[in-house]
Amino acid sequence: MAIYLVKDKPFKANFKANSTTMSVSVVDFVVELRPAPNCEGSEKFGSDLKLFIESNGLSENEIFVTFIVSRCCTDHDTFIREGSSLSFAVNAHEKPLAMKVKVGGPFLDTVLKGFTEKMKIKLNFEKSGEKFNVVSKELSIPVDNPTEKAYSYTFEDELGIFSWNKFHLISAFSTGTMTIKLLKCNTSPFPDVTAITKKILHDRIHCDFALQAKNGTVAPCHMSFLTCHSQVFERMFQTDCKEVREKSCPTNLTEEAVNALLKFLYYSDLDDATKSPSISLELLKTAHEYDMATLEIAMKRLLLAKSNDWFELDMVLLLFQFALKVEGYQDLKGKAVEVIKSKYGALRASPACEQLFKTDPETAMELFLLCMSKR
Repeated sequence: MAIYLVKDKPFKANFKANSTTMSVSVVDFVVELRPAPNCEGSEKFGSDLKLFIESNGLSENEIFVTFIVSRCCTDHDTFIREGSSLSFAVNAHEKPLAMKVKVGGPFLDTVLKGFTEKMKIKLNFEKSGEKFNVVSKELSIPVDNPTEKAYSYTFEDELGIFSWNKFHLISAFSTGTMTIKLLKCNTSPFPDVTAITKKILHDRIHCDFALQAKNGTVAPCHMSFLTCHSQVFERMFQTDCKEVREKSCPTNLTEEAVNALLKFLYYSDLDDATKSPSISLELLKTAHEYDMATLEIAMKRLLLAKSNDWFELDMVLLLFQFALKVEGYQDLKGKAVEVIKSKYGALRASPACEQLFKTDPETAMELFLLCMSKR
């Protein structure tokens, strides 16, 4: 059952252009919550919402929405100036524009914390005659997000725009309509396996092993989960090696990457990697080193799907260096070259680039030749 927070509600937004990042964005555009009429679920939600506001001392009932449309500039873009407007052609099928959508705010976070059931948010909006929609992942209750400014975003997603063949860099006023719904996740009479494995990890139930981050932090875990995902660990646990005797394995991972790794091994969670280029690279290398086939495939797909803007230059140089030397990583090597080309002007100031030319001149020359290539 869907619960409408707003339905076909007009909105107004001031879009701001940024020629440096090649993006057009609207920040903190506010939608007032008004449950749709003549809808049993929404009407009940409306009355519950009123009580919730009063009991929690909330004075506002607004959702914050942010759109950011971006396109990485390349040396081959042909710019067109039309008065104060700057635009360039887009091959939407080969390289579509990316639209990032964020939804959140203190009110929505507080409301969601009051739910006992798992929910999703679905956002439909229409602008300039075109319709878009995004659906959040299942939201964990209570929602726990890092703060941005004075509030957090409950979720964000990115979608490709395959219908825009020209990208305008111009600040402008825009209008549209929006619908926001809460969706109850499908319930099952059987136990939620993900919830069980999450509890096993985070409550450290009968842990019999540990992974140690390079800063010395120890993360308790289970031999069985490591064995299921990694042939390296499976072979290790069949020996009388030091790690087995001490029930701990040192790694070169940061503490954050160790935690992200265990989240994936226990309940297929990649949220940390999705938000952090450095963690994603650590997980990719670890998956290859420890023969974790499922994680390796997942990380390759994640990195190949990301827009060029998402990558950090130093990280993508390390990705290129790694991908160049691993069989079957041709697609990731190509992705790294594409990203580096889009950030070519920043190479001179990059510590990773300087280090690459000093310690691995062969790889540096390969990168130079690929970046000079027009292919």
